[in-house]
Amino acid sequence: DRSTGGGDTLNTTNRRHRLDAIVHSVAWAPPDAMKEGTLLDTTRKSFGLAHDASSYSLLLLARHALPLMSARDDENVNISGTSSSITALSYLGSTRAVPNYNIMGPAKASLESVVRGLALELGPSPHRIRVNAVSSGPINTMAAKGIRGFSGMREDSEQRSMLRRNVTADEVGDAVAFLAGATGITGQTLYVDGGYSSVAGPRLCHHE
Repeated sequence: DRSTGGGDTLNTTNRRHRLDAIVHSVAWAPPDAMKEGTLLDTTRKSFGLAHDASSYSLLLLARHALPLMSARDDENVNISGTSSSITALSYLGSTRAVPNYNIMGPAKASLESVVRGLALELGPSPHRIRVNAVSSGPINTMAAKGIRGFSGMREDSEQRSMLRRNVTADEVGDAVAFLAGATGITGQTLYVDGGYSSVAGPRLCHHE
């Protein structure tokens, strides 16, 4: 039941177990708002569905996982050195206008805003949960198949990024693992895109 937050299955009744880290890797929009349409033509229904699946789902995840992630009073630990981690996967389209990214741009912007809000609410005791986002370069995933011209996005990233290549899924995973253990970082979006997000102007030509 989406309206109440109930029914989305995550058993949090057994407090003997603990979740140290969770990764939110959910994004979806109806085809009529992506490959078959434009941002301007997005219907109210498709707008809501995209935000529900791609952004509100992070709130649901955090809400249901909270009993297993929050620091407990009986934990004999150094408060400053322990915390759980929630990391959401995002993309540059949250802050830049990317051709064909359509409604996913606003949905990812919403996701990153939720990340910051949850970080503020869940950071202090009794929860001590850090919330961050990793914004990766374009990677071939099932979700990427729904983006028109995705191969062109990868080609542009390879040609213009500072590393002159696309990042790998393993490199994104390394960044997520880093954030899971980086106890002083929260409310941030970490870019793992080979420096693509920091480049502007004409493509640099190297002359021999």
